[in-house]
Amino acid sequence: MKKIIEKWFDILQFPTEWKGEILESAQGFSTDEIEKNEQPYEWLFEQENKLQGLLYALYKCEDFFNTGRKRNIPEDILIKTLSEVRRYALEYYTSTGKIGVLMITWLGIILNGNIYRLGRLEFEMHPAQHSCEELGLEKGENVIGVHIPDNGGPFTPEACEKAYAIAKDFFAEYFPEYSYTHYVCESWLLDTTLKNFLNNDSNIVKFMDTFKPVVSKEAYSALIYLFSRDTSVEDLGKITPKTSLQKAVIDHIQNGGKLYTTFGVKIR
Repeated sequence: MKKIIEKWFDILQFPTEWKGEILESAQGFSTDEIEKNEQPYEWLFEQENKLQGLLYALYKCEDFFNTGRKRNIPEDILIKTLSEVRRYALEYYTSTGKIGVLMITWLGIILNGNIYRLGRLEFEMHPAQHSCEELGLEKGENVIGVHIPDNGGPFTPEACEKAYAIAKDFFAEYFPEYSYTHYVCESWLLDTTLKNFLNNDSNIVKFMDTFKPVVSKEAYSALIYLFSRDTSVEDLGKITPKTSLQKAVIDHIQNGGKLYTTFGVKIR
């Protein structure tokens, strides 16, 4: 187990200064208590020891990689997808000064083989959570969920269309048994409220306009992407905005406005 953890620590190019603590902790690491839970990643999220989650994620990289290679998925795609483990570990270290990972439930979806990083976007195989009669989508149908990682540069229309083209070929070749009907997205980036603050030629608005909004719910996940992972509505009064969008969002909320997470179906 220690050898597998060290192997993926090296492959994913974690900071070398972490290695001593990682290997020392891996020495006595066991998955027994984790895997006796029906939902191991949810269980890990509830634990105070976030290093334990990182060790488990590194250990499970091996299963993800081997399963992907059995489908002949190229190594570079698999490793690019697994790089999310390092990204979220670095994010956790930046915010806490500790080695570990907070976003373990999200990593669990990846490590279970349901999400792949293809170009600028991530694509997830899952059943539709909502129906959209206008576009012929029924709840429960197989769909491809679209996620927009906050790394990888601007998500221009050109970069997104290239990612969709890659995804079309990828799922047809490596998951031919997965028959899906639509691309869907559930994100703060589909909140039409943002159109009040952005120009029509912004990448966010252009992305939003490729989806038909179906269901919205009040939510403030936008704050963790616009500011930091631990930002809440209560924190906004203490934040000095660095961008015009940050300032507009702060002003909007402080004046009684709301934000939403929206589920949409790709229309073009």
